[in-house]
Amino acid sequence: MPDGSSQISWNPSELLTNYERLLKLYTDQLQKEEFNPYQPIPFIFLKSFSPFVLMRSLKLVALFFKVPNTLRQDLVGGAIVLQELERLNDQTLHGVAECSRINYRRLLQRSVFGWLPQLIGIVVLGLSVAKTIKESGGVDIFAALPSLVAVAVGLLLGSALNLVLSLHLLLLVRALDDLIAITVALRGTPKPER
Repeated sequence: MPDGSSQISWNPSELLTNYERLLKLYTDQLQKEEFNPYQPIPFIFLKSFSPFVLMRSLKLVALFFKVPNTLRQDLVGGAIVLQELERLNDQTLHGVAECSRINYRRLLQRSVFGWLPQLIGIVVLGLSVAKTIKESGGVDIFAALPSLVAVAVGLLLGSALNLVLSLHLLLLVRALDDLIAITVALRGTPKPER
């Protein structure tokens, strides 16, 4: 798309397909960017050892302190997506915005951020029940503490791995949602309630 013309057909009846096209377009644009903040964490970690990348990063940080514009960093590669969003009618734009909101919510539910609070609640409930049994029945459930610690460590490591694998996806979907919000604001149409 060097000339800025779109090859995407925006048929409102294909809302889910349109949203997926936007997400793919944004992902493709980010692949062209040297400093893509939505890369997997292990890849960013490996790139951080490159002297060239470190020097470029320091220049970007210095620029940020002169002009504190987080949009330059967080919405990198979004110009083409904004052009595509501007082509949508209001109804399709609001539909795409709702798809983005739902996608973000579902990704959040699948990540450690979604299920960790419930897991912590279950662990606290289990410890409370174990304490009650020990105090009322005299049965020491805490004698099995070493195996419970091993399970807790396993859950913690699994949660950390899940975070590493899902954080960049959550941030990417959130960035697309921000681009959609910018387009809605540009039109002056009321933003749907969230």
